[in-house]
Amino acid sequence: MALNHARLPVPPPRLWSKTIKQKIKKVNIFFLKFSKDLLYSLYRRSSEILRFAQGQACFALKSAEQALLLHRILFCINPCEINNGREWRMRKENDIVIIGGGIIGGSVLFNLLNDGFKGKIAVFEKKDALADESTALSAGGFRNIWSTVVNMKLTSYSIEKFKHFKEDTGASIGFEQRGYLFTYYKKEWERIVDFKKFWENSGVRTELLSPADIEEMIPGLKADVNHLDKDIVEMLALEEIVGGLFGPDCGIFNPTACAIAYFESSQENFPESVEINKKNEVKKLSIKDGKVKGFFLENDEFIAAEKIILAAGAFSQDLLERSEIPEEQNIPVVPVKRMLFLVNKPPIEGFEKIPMVIIDNHVYFHPEADDLLVGRAKPDQKPGYDYDMEKNYYIDEMNTYMQARIPGMEYCRIKNGWGGLYAVNTKDKNAILGEHPDISNLFLATGFSGHGVMEAPAVGKCISEKILKGNYISIPEAESLEFTRFREGKLVKETIVI
Repeated sequence: MALNHARLPVPPPRLWSKTIKQKIKKVNIFFLKFSKDLLYSLYRRSSEILRFAQGQACFALKSAEQALLLHRILFCINPCEINNGREWRMRKENDIVIIGGGIIGGSVLFNLLNDGFKGKIAVFEKKDALADESTALSAGGFRNIWSTVVNMKLTSYSIEKFKHFKEDTGASIGFEQRGYLFTYYKKEWERIVDFKKFWENSGVRTELLSPADIEEMIPGLKADVNHLDKDIVEMLALEEIVGGLFGPDCGIFNPTACAIAYFESSQENFPESVEINKKNEVKKLSIKDGKVKGFFLENDEFIAAEKIILAAGAFSQDLLERSEIPEEQNIPVVPVKRMLFLVNKPPIEGFEKIPMVIIDNHVYFHPEADDLLVGRAKPDQKPGYDYDMEKNYYIDEMNTYMQARIPGMEYCRIKNGWGGLYAVNTKDKNAILGEHPDISNLFLATGFSGHGVMEAPAVGKCISEKILKGNYISIPEAESLEFTRFREGKLVKETIVI
């Protein structure tokens, strides 16, 4: 199966200085110094051939691991290098500031500008590269199968935007509607069958599959447990899979490519409006008389802003805490580690064509180029900034179930793995959007609890419309995700969270 070509995330050529061009010539030298495993740790998405040409510099990059290395070489540079060597000065005043350089921040920037905003917008990212945190570390799945209408609306809107992303930005994001397959035991299955009408009424296409249908879709999968020893069945608490829920409009994409395209397109088309500041962490917000005035950087430099959009993901609550707002005004968002493992694909013919699959013990996996990407949320994971990859967790809590359900999975050995952070909303596992009720001109776009990348296009549109028009016009249901729901007791509890 041919994968889509990804567009390399590079600064607009017209802004390249001699310094950048010299760095480009050294790219191949950098490639020789890094092992394949280290390249995987930098970035794990693949595509057939990534081509980049500018002037006399032309490279055929055989993997997106190399593409990200190029991205970092080009993007981890001083601002003056993108200004043809002229002295570069950060703007001290902006109409809008976006805190967070991930896919959410990129989408907000892109939508504001394309919806007609003419003022000055600055993005502040604490890392030395854009889209280098949860965006790059996510599983890259998208689905519109949820238990809440608002999430179905947000993701259905986003899927349409992903589908036409290349037309809108010129960038390919590896968009593949290969589907999502959830598998169920008998007790759960009865609830799913009853739920199907709810999804249909919400405009979400779903298919109910029999055990035979599932086995046909997933080569090697055994829906029953007759092939296993009784002791194993009891130890793992396995049951027969009696049905499957398939979402044909769901699939996978490259969140990093998507995020970078948002920023790149915004810079190219609105150069006078956009300023992107990397390696600049926001220390705290400046709030006076119930209104945000700006913020202080780590070096205590003050940046004034008429409006601030908080899109800092798992770091959002800490920033507000540092800003010394009352506890009751802070958001219920904490960082929680989630782990992903890149493993060998099993030696099963046709396995490269499977959709995203969720099996026993909430283990999920999908093909990732020539490998398999596997994940499972650790139920007892404590909140905190923990990125450690736990190999034994894969062996004990994931691969044992994979082997039991699909003989041949014992060959799925770890090639690489990483930990990333969910920005978990502890109240209802849903996003927090819109203007803060107690802090005027502070807009929230955080707390997605694991589904931020797949809702990013819609969220960017929602925040743009809220700022420019005062309402959520494209997706009115987004109003239910505002901060006020916590005080009014109107939680929007999402139960289908992987």
